[in-house]
Amino acid sequence: MNGQRSIFAELARTMDSSVRVSSKRGEWSGRQLLDGAERFAAWLRVPNEVAAPLVAVFPDIVGTTVAMLAADLAEVPVIHVDPTTRQLPPGTVATGAPCAAPKAYADETLGIFAEPSAESVTLTGVPLRSQTFLTSGSTGGPMAVVRDASAVLADAEHVIGRLNFSKDAPVVVGAPVAHVYGFNYGLVAALLVGASVRFSGPHALPSQLARAVAETGARTLVSHPLHYWLIAQESVRQHAAVVPGLRQAVSAGGPLPPGAARDVLAHHDLTLFNCYGSSEAGAVTLSPVGPDDGPGDAGALLPGVEARTDNGELLLRTASLASGHLTSDGLVPLPLRDGWFPTGDLAAVDQDRVLLKGRLAAVINVSGKKVSPEEIEHVLAGHPAVADAEVRAEDDDSHGQIPVARVVLHVAVPVAELVDWCRSRLAPHMVPRRFDILDELPRSSTGKRRRASA
Repeated sequence: MNGQRSIFAELARTMDSSVRVSSKRGEWSGRQLLDGAERFAAWLRVPNEVAAPLVAVFPDIVGTTVAMLAADLAEVPVIHVDPTTRQLPPGTVATGAPCAAPKAYADETLGIFAEPSAESVTLTGVPLRSQTFLTSGSTGGPMAVVRDASAVLADAEHVIGRLNFSKDAPVVVGAPVAHVYGFNYGLVAALLVGASVRFSGPHALPSQLARAVAETGARTLVSHPLHYWLIAQESVRQHAAVVPGLRQAVSAGGPLPPGAARDVLAHHDLTLFNCYGSSEAGAVTLSPVGPDDGPGDAGALLPGVEARTDNGELLLRTASLASGHLTSDGLVPLPLRDGWFPTGDLAAVDQDRVLLKGRLAAVINVSGKKVSPEEIEHVLAGHPAVADAEVRAEDDDSHGQIPVARVVLHVAVPVAELVDWCRSRLAPHMVPRRFDILDELPRSSTGKRRRASA
C-alpha cells in the first residue's frame, strides 16, 4: 500500500523452524507463529468492508507476535494495549482469554482469542499496515502513536546495525512488548535476523532474568531501566554478577537510574547500551554506557538518523518517524518543522553526538538562571552512598524556583555531606535547597520515574 513494506513478508524470510519464541506459557517455532498468523489474518479480513482495528491486549510475546503478523497480512491496523489498561479503544479485541461472543476467534494452540467489534470503527487516515502504541504519558497525558510498517522495520534495522544481532545469539526481553522499545528492539529486531526470543516480562526479578539467559544461551538482554536498577542493587548485595553470560544489555524507555550503570558494570562483563529515543521517533542513539559518563550524554546518532537544534530544542529526521497520533477524529500528523520532528528535549549536537540538557517543561528557573535537574541528579549519583536521586523544582518567593532533591541511600550519611558534595561540584544556584531521604523513589513498571509535583 503506497510503497509500504510488509512486516509479515520481511519476517517470513527469517522465522523458520529453528527460531524459537518462548515465554512462561511455553515455546513455539517461527513456522508455528507464521501459520497461526495466516489463520488469524483470514478471520480478520472482512469482505467488501473496512475491517475494524485490532486491539491487541496480550501479557506475553506470543499473542503480540501473532497479532502483529496477522494484522499486517490482513492490512488491518493494530493497536497494542498494555494488559493492565482498564479502558480499551473500540475495535476487534484480541486477548489470551477465551470469549463466548458469536463468531469469536479461538486458537487454542497459541492461546489467542478474539471478539468481533460490536460497532463499525474507522480510523481515518491511519495506514492499514500500522502498529499503534499508547505512550506512558511521562511527558504529558498518554497518547496513541501510529507507526506504519516501514517505520517499524526501519527502526528495528537501525538497532540491528548497532547491536550486531545474529541468528545464533538468542535475545531475552524484559521490556513490555506493548511499548515501542520492547516491541521494536526486543521482538522485531531479533526476529528480523532470525534470532530466538525469550520473553521474561517487565515484572521479572533479576533471578528470573538470569534463569532465562542461562536456559536459552542468550547473549543480549533488552529491558527497561527498573530492571537494571534491580540488577545493580542485587549485584551490590551479592558482590557478584547476578545475570552472568550476557555479552550486551540494552536499556530503553527512559534514563537509567543514577548509579545503576556504575554498579551493573562493576559486577558484569558486558557492554551496557542506553537507548535514547521516543515512541514518535524510534531509536535515536544507542551507545555504550560508562560508569563515569557525563550527564545527559546520549551518545552517537544511529545510522539514518539526523539531528539539529532550534533554540536549544532537539529536532530529528529519520525513516523510523511515526505517522502521527491517533485521536477520536483519526490520524493527526506529527507537528513537523520543515520535515523535522521537535522532541521537546533541550540538547546540544556535536557532529553526530547528542548531549541532552533536560526537558523544555522540566527546566528549573532559579532567579532567571536555567537549571537542569538531570545535571544535579548525575552529580548526586556520583556520591558512593547514593543509590537513586531525583531533583525537582519548588516554588520560592525570593528566587521564583529552587531545586530540591529526593535521595535513596545505600548507607546512611548526614545531609550535610550531600550538601558539601554538591557545593564542590555545582554552581551555588544549582545546589538543592532541601534533601528528602526516602526508602525508594516512585517509578512506573518500566522504570520511568514518576516525578512528584512541586
